[in-house]
Amino acid sequence: MKIYKVGGAIRDELLGFIPGETDWVVIGSSPEEMFSHGFKKVGKDFPVFLHPKTKEAYALGRKEKKVGRKHGDFQFIFDKTISLEEDLQRRDLTINAIAQNESGDLIDPFGGVNDLKKKVLRHVSESFFEDSLRALRLARFYAKFSDFQIHTSTKKGLQKISQSGELHYLSGERVWEETLKALNFDFSRFLKVIKNFNLQEPWFSKLVKIPKIIDQRPEIALSQINQANKYNFCLKLKKYMPKKFLQYLEIWKQIQQFNKSCSADDKFLFFSSFLNDKKRVIFKDIIKYFDDKSKYCCNVIDEITKIDFTDLTSHKHDEIEKIKKKKIINIIERYE
Repeated sequence: MKIYKVGGAIRDELLGFIPGETDWVVIGSSPEEMFSHGFKKVGKDFPVFLHPKTKEAYALGRKEKKVGRKHGDFQFIFDKTISLEEDLQRRDLTINAIAQNESGDLIDPFGGVNDLKKKVLRHVSESFFEDSLRALRLARFYAKFSDFQIHTSTKKGLQKISQSGELHYLSGERVWEETLKALNFDFSRFLKVIKNFNLQEPWFSKLVKIPKIIDQRPEIALSQINQANKYNFCLKLKKYMPKKFLQYLEIWKQIQQFNKSCSADDKFLFFSSFLNDKKRVIFKDIIKYFDDKSKYCCNVIDEITKIDFTDLTSHKHDEIEKIKKKKIINIIERYE
């Protein structure tokens, strides 16, 4: 049994970043031997084990072969004969295919260290094209490393994935996971890869315009891009988004479509929709991005939230609603 540190932890250390999770690959072992050392199996499709003390992931070296179009349609081969180089060869990018032995020596059969120095994103082998999600992973790394460029051979590979139609067979959960990670970096670069290599269909269809300025906060960035693309961006991914993203997107759209010259009744409906405390917090977070409406809307909403409705408890429900509406409209008219 030989154990090697692999992947992102080595890449980040070489780039001078604090690494996140550390992954390990075990060569020349078997599930039975891992169990004998106290490891617990967690992988379903292929053997991944948790270290009994550190709880870090240790995977048996493996090869894989695509046997269908779906994410799970891979045949995995893992036994004691699999070499470290064979395991590294199935990885996506050369910068993620570097290993380190127990002595601290780097094993780099595909030139990942040199690509880090040259700031190049380059695929390792033809296995890159067997999982179309890797196109989105590359776009995410392009967003993360803003000074890296895509290797010419990999650009041709992205075009190959685009033309294959394989993106249609990805699961929405996997696509959203990559999208969310990219939203935490320079998301405009992620979008440029999607657009420039025709990777829009089906998950990013209607991506027409990339805003010049995109906020660093994921929920704000997603709202800005949707506004620029007439709220048609990521339509197919909406059911995979957390509730917070959908709330921000809906309120962003509501504010963007609000017109200060609309009728008093329309203004009443607009402002009264933010009487809910949770909605109002999001409203106040978003409104500052709308210079032409910010001061006006903040003044009105602040005044409305100060209204004391406790004296209306003796009235009937219909009367209460009429009095509430009158008080709110009076405030709105004061700021006309």
